[in-house]
Amino acid sequence: MVSVISVGQRSEEWLPVTSQDLKINSVPGGREADAIQLYYADSRDDIHNYQFIYHRIKILNEEGKAYANVEIPVPPDYSIASIQARTIHPDGSIVEFKGKPYEKLITRSRENKFVAKIFSMPSVTVGSIVEYKYGMNWEKYLYDSTWTVQHSLYTMKESFWLRTYKGAIHTKHVADQTRLSYVYSNMPPEAVPKDNGSVIELQLENVPAFKREKNMPPEDNFKAEVRFFYGGREIESPEVFWQDLGKEWYSKAERFIGDHPEIKRAATESIGVEVDPEKRLRKLYARVQKVRNLSIERQRTRIERKKEDLKPNESVLDVLTHGYGSQNEIAELFAALARVSGFEADLLRVSSRKERVFDSKVLSERQLELEIVSVKLNDKDVYLDPGTKFCPFGLVAWMYTSVPALKLNKDGGHFVVVPTPTADQTFTRRIANVSLAAEGSLKGEVIVEFKGNEALEHRLDALETDEAGKRNNLEDELKDWLPDGSVVQLKDVQGWESSEDSLLAYFNVSVPSFASKTGKRLLVPANVFRSRQNEAFLQTERHYPVYFPYTYEELDSVTLQAPEGYTITSVPKGQDVILASTRFKTARSSQGNELLQTRALVVNSIYFQTEKYLELKDFFNKLLAADEEQTVLEQSSAPDKSN
Repeated sequence: MVSVISVGQRSEEWLPVTSQDLKINSVPGGREADAIQLYYADSRDDIHNYQFIYHRIKILNEEGKAYANVEIPVPPDYSIASIQARTIHPDGSIVEFKGKPYEKLITRSRENKFVAKIFSMPSVTVGSIVEYKYGMNWEKYLYDSTWTVQHSLYTMKESFWLRTYKGAIHTKHVADQTRLSYVYSNMPPEAVPKDNGSVIELQLENVPAFKREKNMPPEDNFKAEVRFFYGGREIESPEVFWQDLGKEWYSKAERFIGDHPEIKRAATESIGVEVDPEKRLRKLYARVQKVRNLSIERQRTRIERKKEDLKPNESVLDVLTHGYGSQNEIAELFAALARVSGFEADLLRVSSRKERVFDSKVLSERQLELEIVSVKLNDKDVYLDPGTKFCPFGLVAWMYTSVPALKLNKDGGHFVVVPTPTADQTFTRRIANVSLAAEGSLKGEVIVEFKGNEALEHRLDALETDEAGKRNNLEDELKDWLPDGSVVQLKDVQGWESSEDSLLAYFNVSVPSFASKTGKRLLVPANVFRSRQNEAFLQTERHYPVYFPYTYEELDSVTLQAPEGYTITSVPKGQDVILASTRFKTARSSQGNELLQTRALVVNSIYFQTEKYLELKDFFNKLLAADEEQTVLEQSSAPDKSN
């Protein structure tokens, strides 16, 4: 149970090591844990653009020694001012860290690059205390911030401190006084931040560890945390805040779109003589997808920008003329082309559920940074995502669906939910043509086809690597689907640069010991490919909903040639298992010496409440059992080795 304490800690000195710290050898309540966090501090000064973080962790067993390998994430536009670390042995002796941290790229999204400072603590044993502290600076002022109250370790004491920025912020109120507001979630009622107007503080004890679960929704929405955001008078009302922002965004976008005869000519050239409304719209969509998308490219230095002579776009005409633009500029160009072609086209500011789900009470415009377009087509709203490179017509990138978006108009707009695409719009098809050897090994060819969000994710990820990296990623992915020890060689890939076509990958594969040999029989699994979904259904109970990023289908087709001298004697029956939003169907048959096996899995929902967990677990357990059913091959005669 979390309890509140009254003593704050803002000094950057090492805390004293107490005898109690040295004696601790378990987590309170008898909970099993590899380590325990004795102390955590987060002190932030928004006046001086500085933040200080302190961790003190006690190692409880051999596995806990992994916490001696420290990874400090550095957010974009932040820089590390200083790092200090040390190891405290059970006898109280101290070994200072004197090494130099190195930088490592930990994640790279299309929006930002995240790096970390990496180092290992010296001389760590079971019973040691490892502690490290560091400061960070940033340049751009008025950053929103978050107090992460819950960590992966049980934390005995926590201290949070924030000195707020006080100054003028230029809004529609001219120079309004900056105000800080905050929202706290998943916190116990007694854990209320203390606000004296210039400093906000919170001290806690006995904060339980956050245990993430496989395939859970964005975990930040379930952790105890406090989120801060700045603004002027408009933050007094969420409705007014979003309405005012909507008016501002609408006005800015309409000025950017403007009225240009050249846009009309470009639309006419793209459409040609086509008269079918959908085909006309598709031609316009294909035109803007060819525009160079600067949002997916790395940020350039001032010298690089000058050398490349990338001029800023002041209007959609500039985007068309320059041939490049940001994600939002490309979306606005498409809206302009659609409008001059007679379509009703509206811009929407979308939220992303990639890291967390939109919260209207958190008054931060960064929640709605990107734009998509809705077009009235045959009296229906069609949602399109022209600003996401490689996103096919009729699909919106998954992170912008199933969550609120602000549909803009002159009055500020209103919130709508971007529909979840149906499962048939995204699929992975795996086709195997393989031969089984008498000793049980398998060799042959595999074709993998990606469509919809699967193809989109692969194409966008490929932008972050070279040809060798793309090859390795595809080969590793297929290896994950095959039995351990499989050898995979990519032969060819088609469709990397296409928005509309499937992404096709062709492989040679070799699987040792695929079938089990017992006497004169070979026992052959019903599916060459392993299901990865079952990793989410290992525990008997679940605390959080089951979540998939997008609806999808998996379609498998396996043609297996039996070894010479063997006859297919027993083939499992097909199955058809149906739930409200999921279904799998298998079919097995033999023709002569060939075994034909198909399997289709459909997941047509992205969110399953915890009360549905056991039902869903049973469904995927049946799928796993179906994949592991065995076909029996029996040796009918000794193979002829005379040749």
